[in-house]
Amino acid sequence: MDQAQYNYSEFVASPKEFLEFAEHAPKATMRAPSFPLEDLATGETVEMKDLSKAGIAVIEFGSFT
Repeated sequence: MDQAQYNYSEFVASPKEFLEFAEHAPKATMRAPSFPLEDLATGETVEMKDLSKAGIAVIEFGSFT
């Protein structure tokens, strides 16, 4: 992906886009679906459901660019 397309000075969503997100966004009490993650120590792929079985798993999504 071209970095110029990824970075933006301000994120702007149309009212329709925001409403679509708000209506279908996961609720705080909903269980997240399982998805693959990379173990940064080993490079192996692990499933989120396997991590959550071992205890509480916290995942942070964000951008530091």
